[in-house]
Amino acid sequence: MTTTKALLIGQRRRLALTMVGGFAGLVALTLAVAIAAELADIQTAAAVTDRLVPLLVFYAPAPIAAAGAYARCGGPACLAVGVVPAFVFAALVVVGTVFGVPGVGGGNAPLGGVTMSFALVGLSGAFVGYCAGVTAALLADLAGIGGGDGEEANGEDAGGRQEG
Repeated sequence: MTTTKALLIGQRRRLALTMVGGFAGLVALTLAVAIAAELADIQTAAAVTDRLVPLLVFYAPAPIAAAGAYARCGGPACLAVGVVPAFVFAALVVVGTVFGVPGVGGGNAPLGGVTMSFALVGLSGAFVGYCAGVTAALLADLAGIGGGDGEEANGEDAGGRQEG
């Protein structure tokens, strides 16, 4: 697979799914712990999650997308990392509202507006991270480091078979 196609479409589907799914799980776990700590009035856990939640929601998508782009997971997977926090937030609010969790949902802020704001911030960060990762991958290919896209220079693929 050529470098351009690998960077745009992706060549590592399993890694891309693990990246997006793992980040979604981490965000969901952190938000759930933050809600539980707030409801149980655990000051230490609430203090930690007050610092960790903004880090995951607003700042983490950029470096994760950069690493995904460098690993050739593809643009769609890298950009999906940016909207993961918004979808997880919306899902937790809906589940909290359905099950009547106090302090979750039912507020005055419209769910759609808050979710779109989270998605735009995360998507912007993921796009910048994706561009940085693509740039790093292309520079590594030019310098001859980083392994490229798995193709050999002599016309053979990584398994030693002749291409074409």
